[in-house]
Amino acid sequence: MQARPDRLNVYFGRDLVGAVHDSEPLAFEYAPGWLGGSQPMTLAAIRLQPGRQTTPAVQAFFENLLPEGELREYLAAQRKASTLFSLLLEVAGDTAGAFVLVAPGQAPGPADYEATTWKAIAAILARRAASAIDIHEPSARISLAGAQDKTSIALFGDGIPRLPKHTSPSTHILKPNIRRLAKVWHSAANEAIAMRAAALAGLPAAEVFYEPHTEACVVRRFDRQLRPDGTLTRLVQYDLCQLAGTLSDRKYEKEGGPGLAACAELIRRYSTQPAVDLRHLVRWVFFNLYLGNNDSHAKNLSIYSVPGQGVTLTPFYDLMCTRLYPTLSAEFAMAIGGEVRPGEMRAEHLALMARQLGMQPRYLAQQAQDMADRVPSAIGQAAREIAPALKPSALTLAERLERFVSSTTRKLASRLSA
Repeated sequence: MQARPDRLNVYFGRDLVGAVHDSEPLAFEYAPGWLGGSQPMTLAAIRLQPGRQTTPAVQAFFENLLPEGELREYLAAQRKASTLFSLLLEVAGDTAGAFVLVAPGQAPGPADYEATTWKAIAAILARRAASAIDIHEPSARISLAGAQDKTSIALFGDGIPRLPKHTSPSTHILKPNIRRLAKVWHSAANEAIAMRAAALAGLPAAEVFYEPHTEACVVRRFDRQLRPDGTLTRLVQYDLCQLAGTLSDRKYEKEGGPGLAACAELIRRYSTQPAVDLRHLVRWVFFNLYLGNNDSHAKNLSIYSVPGQGVTLTPFYDLMCTRLYPTLSAEFAMAIGGEVRPGEMRAEHLALMARQLGMQPRYLAQQAQDMADRVPSAIGQAAREIAPALKPSALTLAERLERFVSSTTRKLASRLSA
């Protein structure tokens, strides 16, 4: 029986960045060659220094690469992995962002994919309770953060879905309907409409389409870039919980996660275009308020580095109207001027939010009104675009979503401008 590895090597492309060690708490050490390189970079907030580090930044960086909540519990039971290192060892290979984790003696190899069909993927999803983890072969090591079932696939010019093998990079994330939460129905259609509406409303948002066989929202990965030779490169990306040194189980502001002021400060610290990104941030807030997305926490905000374009906020992702579902939280994930109940938010909360963000209240009011003018029509157009792929029950959700957003936007915009 092969000995269990006591560390995982972390690669950026073919360069060894360092190693994460099996300890409590988790330890990370940069490779000497990385520290001595001409262009070394840090892993989020992990200091660029020699020796093993067991700081909160180490825990936050690696823990935030893993699935969350019930999905993590399922993984732990399925793979007999009870510690953070054990979970990384079992599933973390092709993670979000630029870095790949492999066992000692291994290195990221050439990309390898297995062609499949949408119908074949749908058949697998129909049989599996925690479906998104199980459609890849046992040797695949692909980890997607978040609490929602999802899986990674590759789509190239021929449109054939492919399953990445080992640590091969994917191009898209497939997000089927949520089945683990009571009374949450047609979440994929909800998300596909919301994401498309965000783009139509002028926000930078990840590209999506709705795939009818799998009944899934398929999201193009913005942390992967196609080279001229047809291969994929990984882009450096960190979510704001990683940058803040916050574990995923503390991602909500009321649990100690970054609020809006902290997110704005991180943008000012890391972005090479902070004015542009801060504008995107506040427009994202108002879009989520009008949409009814109460799950807009700091892990749903990321910063990435695109060659030749600097360091910026990534396109927005994980947008969905959660208020359509009565079993989900009625509170907004981040306080607006101290208020988390959307139905109680008023102009005075907007003014306090402006002071907390170091912005002029008039500017924030203008952004709130501009998004209010855009969102209802954007939802309507997005629903019409996606409708041909939806079954009747999903069309019912789309109709309810359109009515809800129209009513919510009208009422909330009126209170915020009073």
